[in-house]
Amino acid sequence: MNGRTRRLQIAIGDNYALAVGILVVLAVSGGYLTYVTHADPGTVTETRERSEWQSTGQFSHQATVVNGTTALPEGAVLRNRTTYFRSITPELNGSFSYGYTASGGGNVSAETTVSLLLRSVESAENGNGNVYWAVERSLGNRTASLAPGEETAVPFSVNVSAATGEAERIDAEFGGTPGELQTVVVARTELSGTRNGRPVDVTRSYRLGIQPDGSVYRVDDPGPVTESDNRSERVTATAEYGWPRTVGVPLLALLCGGGAVGLVVARRRGQLSIDDHERELVAYRADREEFDDWITTGRVPEPSEAPSTVDVHSLEGLVDIAIDTENRVIEDTTRDIYLVLAGDRWYRYDPPRGTSRTRTGDSSETGDD
Repeated sequence: MNGRTRRLQIAIGDNYALAVGILVVLAVSGGYLTYVTHADPGTVTETRERSEWQSTGQFSHQATVVNGTTALPEGAVLRNRTTYFRSITPELNGSFSYGYTASGGGNVSAETTVSLLLRSVESAENGNGNVYWAVERSLGNRTASLAPGEETAVPFSVNVSAATGEAERIDAEFGGTPGELQTVVVARTELSGTRNGRPVDVTRSYRLGIQPDGSVYRVDDPGPVTESDNRSERVTATAEYGWPRTVGVPLLALLCGGGAVGLVVARRRGQLSIDDHERELVAYRADREEFDDWITTGRVPEPSEAPSTVDVHSLEGLVDIAIDTENRVIEDTTRDIYLVLAGDRWYRYDPPRGTSRTRTGDSSETGDD
């Protein structure tokens, strides 16, 4: 049995009641937590956001090349781009779609109208500038009955070059306004019916901006526009625990319970009983390992006259004397003693029986171990 094991044995033997008490408390606590986790986990109440309904309106658009180029041959189709070319893709084709979902079902009538809005608007930071004039022309419409998960779509087509020219002519009729000329595709969906058991009567509006810019025109597509009605609800569910509690705690309880039983059995068998000689051996070996740097092995010859000798009761005490007197501890391996030679006085420590030392400082132990 090595020194560390012996020291642990002594520590447990000296604190037997405390060690058993701690293991019992941990075992009982682990057993209780195991019962709660697996047999009666309890419940937790959570607040969750639940979507009553959600609607989505969005545009898709494309333009076909009518005047082919080296890079873009005639008939090529450009889809959902932010920029198109006025000369080779003058006509913007697209579609507006609307659909909805509802947790409680329903059925609504969706009347969708898509129109082209030409206007002159005074610029304003809040977007609500003065409108000098506005002209709106229908591009298409459709009425559909929608259940949750269904959608309706209305196609449209805009000759951007023609629309831009028309806006400029209208503005010229006013002598030229200081506003910004705008070309906008507007989709309006009028909803009526029931959704989640509640009546619905509302109009939704969506806009797709078209802005001429030299040889190109830019499309300001807002992407999918979603509206919803979210409600909070409190939900009670069975508590769930991670693997540290579901697996680790029962294992800990089992180990602690087994450890407590093992200590009781070991004590009854006398395996925790350490006599004074063994304690002295353990203390000596610990000191020898700890203070090895202060010890030199060698042979001290017998003096012609008996020196004044002071017996020291521990190796640690002998090392303290060596430090105070600025000397080294000499381990005389022939006589199995430790000495500090300070002037005409020798300080001596005799290790306990059952040990012998080699010149490397390693222990070769016989006897009780």
